Amino acid sequence: MLNIATPRLSPAEWQDVQAALSAVANCGCAPPAAAGTLRSRIAHTVDSLIGPNKNGPVELPAHLSPVRDFLCETGRSRRIAERHIPTLAAQGFSRAQIEALALLGA
Repeated sequence: MLNIATPRLSPAEWQDVQAALSAVANCGCAPPAAAGTLRSRIAHTVDSLIGPNKNGPVELPAHLSPVRDFLCETGRSRRIAERHIPTLAAQGFSRAQIEALALLGA
């Protein structure tokens, strides 16, 4: 568990955090396999045998990749992934919003 206090955010800031978390909720932490790789061929074979995984990761818009990467690394390390903070800040997230993302999403 992350050892940080609950950030103080305005209702609008909480809505932005919730929207970002909802947008990346079903994206998973592993990037999709590149076409032609062994992993993608195995996935294609499994899909043809048992059907595609309808609950699998969804396609993620490019601007949300930093949010997913931050949440995945924070979840794995159980610490705020500091190296992703500049990218998130450039997208308009405040430090308090980033801490809220970490608390709720990791």
